[in-house]
Amino acid sequence: MLDGFSLAKYRFFLVPEDRLCLHPDNPGNTLRGAFSLAFKRLVCSTPRECRARCQQKQTCPYGQLFEPSPPPDAEQLRRNADIPRPFVYRPLDIEAQSRLMDPLRFDLILMGKAMAMFPYFLVTFRELGERGMGNARGRFRIRQVVQQHPLTHEGVEIYNGQDEIVRPHTLSLTYAECERKAHELAMQHIGRVTVRFHTPTCLKSEGAIVRQPAFHHLVKRVRDRINALAYFYAHQTLALDFKHFGVRAEHVRTVRMAVQWEDRSRRSWKTGHQHDMGGFIGEATYEGAIAEFLPLLLLGQYTHVGKYAVWGNGWYTVTVE
Repeated sequence: MLDGFSLAKYRFFLVPEDRLCLHPDNPGNTLRGAFSLAFKRLVCSTPRECRARCQQKQTCPYGQLFEPSPPPDAEQLRRNADIPRPFVYRPLDIEAQSRLMDPLRFDLILMGKAMAMFPYFLVTFRELGERGMGNARGRFRIRQVVQQHPLTHEGVEIYNGQDEIVRPHTLSLTYAECERKAHELAMQHIGRVTVRFHTPTCLKSEGAIVRQPAFHHLVKRVRDRINALAYFYAHQTLALDFKHFGVRAEHVRTVRMAVQWEDRSRRSWKTGHQHDMGGFIGEATYEGAIAEFLPLLLLGQYTHVGKYAVWGNGWYTVTVE
């Protein structure tokens, strides 16, 4: 169905050289914001013409990653004004105030053609570590980067801060692997799935914010996000009837709902405006004919779902019963 779409997960291990002051609620804000500025400084050849007047948006690494727009020859989703970015920051154990010399971890997930841009990310994070980030401009160094396969958890070191050598390796996750894993699970005659929302997840249905996510609310948004990512970054689309897929998802029942809304916000460095980044966290259990939805749900664990996914929001994991 999506033979050409894949993603890769890179785990960064950072060692602070100063105290790092990160966003109190979502450290991904600090990572993404600081990285964006440093990345633009390193790769943008015409910073004054960036955004609307840029003539190199389709080829510039910054434009492709941070300000994507439909290519001129796009046959589908041409009117999509909010093209998803092909990467996700997933902070793991980063606290607002780090303790000096305590290693910090975060995952970087690159999707589709963005995987080829990993060297840009590595060089930018090295530069950012030397310049410092956060309110106190805390410096850090990259101790290690390990590429991990999301399903098998196999890991290979691809960068070591001591010798500063990059060792290219491919441990990407494909949609076909998610289909095979889903088939294995379906053979166990599963009928329930529990979804745990680790970070605030904001979904909309018919223009309204969802606070108690039914199964179809989640799976429809996962479907749409993966379809858009695959189209813009792998030139493929999901071969399914979206309408009937959604109708079947509506037949899956909710048997347990244990989520609560968590308010979060961030201030834009571009406009100075506050942006609501709230969403629900917690767990929900669903029951019914879920087998056909499992491949997308498995892949969606790594693409994230909903608003501000690139910042680390919309991270969920699934457990089948």
